[in-house]
Amino acid sequence: MPGHRVALVTGAARGIGRSIVDALAKDGFHIVALDRDFDGSDLAESEALALICYDLTDIAGIAALVDSLGRIDVLINNAGVQNGLAIDAYTDAARERILTVNLKAPVELIRNVSRQMLERHRAHAAGSAGRIVNLTSVAAFMAHSDLWYGVTKAGIVSLTRSFAALLGPQGIQVNAIAPGPIDTDMLNKFAQPERRAQLMQAVWSRRAGTPDELAEVVRWLAADAPVILNGAVIDVTDGCFLR
Repeated sequence: MPGHRVALVTGAARGIGRSIVDALAKDGFHIVALDRDFDGSDLAESEALALICYDLTDIAGIAALVDSLGRIDVLINNAGVQNGLAIDAYTDAARERILTVNLKAPVELIRNVSRQMLERHRAHAAGSAGRIVNLTSVAAFMAHSDLWYGVTKAGIVSLTRSFAALLGPQGIQVNAIAPGPIDTDMLNKFAQPERRAQLMQAVWSRRAGTPDELAEVVRWLAADAPVILNGAVIDVTDGCFLR
């Protein structure tokens, strides 16, 4: 896709990922939209949009997947799962799935996408080598009823800073966004009514943020943030968590 920036967005079929696709497409990106399935999604393949069905629990296949996609200028690690389980209710399978999708898959995607970003940058030596944006959560910084979800989101903070230190000197920006409550199926499914009411009292606007609002922050990091911004975790919390 000569002349166009290409963005790979995971968890793209619906919710926050769907809004990220829209925001980046409006900014002129060609999008590779990846999700486990696109059932119920209104995304449609076009000249500027490729739909890739892929289950991120298949860690071993990620290298070949990335090789098959061609040039990627921006990686958005948005895909994530939450089980909403108390720690004693976790099965081995549930624990392994959340660790794999939320933590192991982003690491493998960054490793493999950054490799081709650097190869292309060395060949052409012009401009930024690439940008990576990871979606974490305020759950990374506070107690959470789904312990393993909080653990994985804290891990995203750590891997963002580690990869920024590793890749920043080679021209790749790696940043993260930590949202507060966003009006998605995940919030509506897993936040108990009393917890949701508590959150709405904590945010200054007294409402959940929208996926489109969050997507605009992602778009800025992917397209317009200055190169000096690297290894950052940007809180998008409407005041419900201040640090």
